[in-house]
Amino acid sequence: MSYATLMVHLQIGRPNDNVLAITRLLAVTHQAAVIGIAASETSDNFTNEDYYLVAQSLDEGIASWQAHLAAAEAEFRDALQGCAEISWRTINARQSITETLAQEARGTDLLIVCADQPLDPPYQIQPFNLGELVVHAGRPVLGVPKSGIASPAFDRGIIYWKDTLETRRAVVDALPLLKKASSVLLVQVAEKEKMTAEGARMEAVTFWLERHGIKVDLMVVEATSSDAEALRAITSEHKPDFGVAGLYSHNRLRERVFGGVSRDLLRLVNRCVLLSH
Repeated sequence: MSYATLMVHLQIGRPNDNVLAITRLLAVTHQAAVIGIAASETSDNFTNEDYYLVAQSLDEGIASWQAHLAAAEAEFRDALQGCAEISWRTINARQSITETLAQEARGTDLLIVCADQPLDPPYQIQPFNLGELVVHAGRPVLGVPKSGIASPAFDRGIIYWKDTLETRRAVVDALPLLKKASSVLLVQVAEKEKMTAEGARMEAVTFWLERHGIKVDLMVVEATSSDAEALRAITSEHKPDFGVAGLYSHNRLRERVFGGVSRDLLRLVNRCVLLSH
């Protein structure tokens, strides 16, 4: 079991070193084809001046933007040089970058993006909404920290378990990564009176993973005031290379509100995290 096709999103005018290093590692490990993508959005009613602030005219802005796109493609091709198969896409659409990436994800097994963005940012030209992307992509999304990865690797994994449909889906989506890891920690935060029962239920997950040839250690941690902080502490102690989590959400008056642990994980854990919905 492996990933046959990877898609990596490059941020325009921003560092992409980490996301490209991770993409190359996975491409070589899984002998996967890689699609690089840079997306921008246009609007008939531009109100955001973040990009055009330094441009004296619209033409200058467009020329500068095109130069940034060309630089991103060159960066992509240079980083993935020697990989089995690579291709490049530049998309300019009258919709958000989140929507564009979610649509383009139809043609990949794993979408790789920079995770250092707010889950619910205000409307801007370049940033995308990571939470909405995970919800709508229909594919697993690997969030990569913008900085801080000393040595890209996928040797030790951690599964942030919560018995939800989203987490179950995430673990299935992560099987190609988990099967190549030398060790995996399955961890859940539970209230004190429920720890024994939750541990018993998790044993079924452990058995299933072991049937896939994955070595798993199980851990149930007593809930505190912040489950995300508890998971961060465990991550800091065990030092995994990557994490796996389900991103769950609730709709309230058209506003997507993400589960607290899902929302905080990427802010607190300086690791690659595979997210599914």
